[in-house]
Amino acid sequence: MDTSFLSPDLLNFLKSLASESRLNIVLLFLDGQERTVGQIAEAINLGQPATSEHLAVMKQAGVLVARKDGKEMYYHPDRVKILKTLETLNQLLHRCCD
Repeated sequence: MDTSFLSPDLLNFLKSLASESRLNIVLLFLDGQERTVGQIAEAINLGQPATSEHLAVMKQAGVLVARKDGKEMYYHPDRVKILKTLETLNQLLHRCCD
């Protein structure tokens, strides 16, 4: 399938959510609370290295942002970036599917 018409940002965003583990990570944040890597790993039943890899993909794609507090890294969704990307996707879908 030709995806060359998609912006790299949109394509990375979609790919970052195309994993059951990463989707489960996103769902953890429905309560609005930020979490550490350890908390996320425990909640989704993955090892910390695998969880860190997933978080890196999601951070690079603009789904999550991180902040460091002492030795801990806290993650939470990047609401502004997510909404902007979803609006772009919505516009694309309207063009092809109206």
